Amino acid sequence: MAAVLRHLTVLCALCLSNRSSAQFLDVSTRQTNSSSVSSIPERSWQTWGPYRPNLYFGVRPQVPETLLMGLMWASGDSQKQMLSSFRDTCEQNDGMQGYGWTFYDTRTGGSQALHDKQLQLDLTTDFLKSEDGGSWSVGITGTPQQDAPNVRTSVILHVAVEKADSNGPKSLACESHSESESKGGPLAACRGEIAALGGRFEFQVLGNAKNNVVHDAAVKSLNVSEDKIWQAKSVFADQVKASSGDKIAVENSPGAGNMHFIQLTFQGPFKMTFVYHAADGSILDQNSVDAGINSLRSSFPARVEAVFPRTPPFQQENYAKLSQEILSNLLGGLGFFHGDTKVDYSNSSKYQEIDLDFWTQAASAMSRAPITTTAPQTLLSHTPSRPFFPRGFLWDEGFHLLPVVEWDLDLAVSVLQSWLDLMDDDGWIGREQILGPEARSRVPSQFQVQYPHYANPPTLSLLVPIIISKLAGASPYTGHPSIYMSSPDQASTMLKTIYPLLARHYHWFRRTQSDNFTSAYPRPASGIPYVGFRWRGRTPKHTLTSGLDDYPRANPPHPGELHVDALAWVGASASALQQVALYLGEAVDAEVYAKDVTAVKRNLDALHWDAARKAYCDSTIQDDKYTLVCHEGYISLFPLLLGLMDADHPNLPAVLDMISDPEKLWSPHGLRSLSKQDANYGRDENYWRGAVWINLNVLAVLRLRDVGLSLVGLSTVRARVLMIASELRKRLVGTVAESWEHTGFFWEQYADGTGEGKGSRAFTGWTAAVILLMGLQLGQGMGGEGDDSGASNGVFWAVVGVVGLMLATLVVSTALRRRAMVVVAGAVNSWITWQTTWKGGGGYREVIDLDERAV
Repeated sequence: MAAVLRHLTVLCALCLSNRSSAQFLDVSTRQTNSSSVSSIPERSWQTWGPYRPNLYFGVRPQVPETLLMGLMWASGDSQKQMLSSFRDTCEQNDGMQGYGWTFYDTRTGGSQALHDKQLQLDLTTDFLKSEDGGSWSVGITGTPQQDAPNVRTSVILHVAVEKADSNGPKSLACESHSESESKGGPLAACRGEIAALGGRFEFQVLGNAKNNVVHDAAVKSLNVSEDKIWQAKSVFADQVKASSGDKIAVENSPGAGNMHFIQLTFQGPFKMTFVYHAADGSILDQNSVDAGINSLRSSFPARVEAVFPRTPPFQQENYAKLSQEILSNLLGGLGFFHGDTKVDYSNSSKYQEIDLDFWTQAASAMSRAPITTTAPQTLLSHTPSRPFFPRGFLWDEGFHLLPVVEWDLDLAVSVLQSWLDLMDDDGWIGREQILGPEARSRVPSQFQVQYPHYANPPTLSLLVPIIISKLAGASPYTGHPSIYMSSPDQASTMLKTIYPLLARHYHWFRRTQSDNFTSAYPRPASGIPYVGFRWRGRTPKHTLTSGLDDYPRANPPHPGELHVDALAWVGASASALQQVALYLGEAVDAEVYAKDVTAVKRNLDALHWDAARKAYCDSTIQDDKYTLVCHEGYISLFPLLLGLMDADHPNLPAVLDMISDPEKLWSPHGLRSLSKQDANYGRDENYWRGAVWINLNVLAVLRLRDVGLSLVGLSTVRARVLMIASELRKRLVGTVAESWEHTGFFWEQYADGTGEGKGSRAFTGWTAAVILLMGLQLGQGMGGEGDDSGASNGVFWAVVGVVGLMLATLVVSTALRRRAMVVVAGAVNSWITWQTTWKGGGGYREVIDLDERAV
């Protein structure tokens, strides 16, 4: 029935649309759209935020070359101890017992707890901002740990003006006040003017009468070179070293400058507030912050529960806290980045990778290629890990946005558009966004250069069907009020802006990652020519561009090999574009993309299915023969993960066998990335060679549920699918929860044998997608998985209702013509795709990457 409805949907759109598709399909000559859906109105709720996720706490606006603010602290016992204990940038090995947002909403603010075991201090940062973006404030509370009641702590606030000599008038001057002078007023104040921020503004530092202040506020105002603006810790350390004797306080020398430090040292507990407000904005003082944070603290749990409801067996309070913190830290990892990047535009012929030893030739060409430093760019992106990967990664962001789009659709659109705005005229987006010297300081030089022939899994395009399903009313939306949900015109404008960009990226991927289907290499006769792909950037040990880094493939690499995951990504992208085209009434486009999807599905079976191994496999050319190379694991699952296998697919039972086999992928903690039976399991770098990765496991559960609740295939197969999804859901959530409760962190990956967190800690990037499983409904009879209220009957009658609506609309199509039918067609297609996704409206259908993980 689903297949019939898809064709009926396309037919209706074809009959009623009077628009040509050429404007969308011909994307080769389009220029990057200069306007941005995510352009932030002056002083909106998006303007300010803790958008410097690489710092323990750092604030900046989403306006480049303006202000940078951050918080440092250190031991106040001696100069030597201070210099060896500065806390500023998030680090992997810094003596922190745990840190992160306990609750946080991008629109309003939240509270972050930091547990500094080495300095015996618990720190809290309570951040709050006004809705109009005119003011914000952070309350900083220090509480000595139990065995150190009189610990001395030096707290340093740093503020810097970027590019002080350019882009209009910019100034900032600070002054200090002693405790006796302030008499309850500010201990320090800074006043400045920046045109891009709307003119004049003011900072104030407020104390607390209960503080035991070791010395009065010291303000150090400096003029530093632009390359030092972001290096607050080293600049301040140099000032401390320049002090005479064993002083821990810098010289109090306030005034004008482009970098300012405000230092206070306390003994025992302390509380202080840092306040920013525009000249015409209201002031969020300490009482306002306390009241606002308390209000948010009390309302946040209910809001999370409304958007991400929990069903058995995850209804205990510890899972509620898990949901709140994992969402908060995903949102709190949002960063605004600005700067130049390094790109190799040489377009060497060796980059086509057509010779037998292409990887050595490509490496040689890269070593000689001139590197271009681009003009500055900006990016709004969530980050995988604040201490280890505090920058934007293309294939990660698709997974980041899966929970975000449920919580705040407008924020998700802003991030999506920001990424698409990075696209060049050909359709390329750099895999890893290392913008500016601050970002480059965290990346070894050999990984800094980006290459326009390197692709990444195109996950951003896969977010769009989720958005469409909500706009069309096909899936619920319970997040923040959305301008796109409330205004069809705004929604249409947004989709018309991003659609050609997504299409351009799709055609770029097909063009640059295509393989050789000439007579040079043998191919199965049943396959469709020129519908096969391979990732460029292959070496014998890595395929970093695929996102699966060290996952084993054909060795040695061959220019005639084909990669099953690359083909599956093309199919998923075409499916997404088909849905956008239907929604916008571009019926001819929709039919073209539908044919692309059909071709991909056919070639997945014709080119990549190994009937003997009963698995989807890569292929290579060996002894002049087309040869399948099977390494059972995540690669084998991509046709299922990306929605290209239905419940009646003849290969589905074999895929389920692989998934559920404990000697292959099934583990106590989720699906292994590589089968235990593979010779490469657990060997060498052991990155994607057995560990459990939450992103693809979440995708597996969601897709299994989709298949299990569909209307096609044998009921016995669908029942088995749901049983696997149910048990996998329990294991994944349980593993993440147990590790978090034990370590205080979320992790990059988890050991398949023990569930121990591995890789980067404080990894609240795509690991946060596990929140989508908390309230997952798997139908009746699944043993405590919630109640779908008769999902199968509900699906049937909903389909009947939608078909009836379509037929009724056809009757009046002459009068209503285009828009009504387009909406119906788009809604039906979206509804079919998303009929069985997560109860709270969760979409999925995406996947992404952490690029050069060797950092």
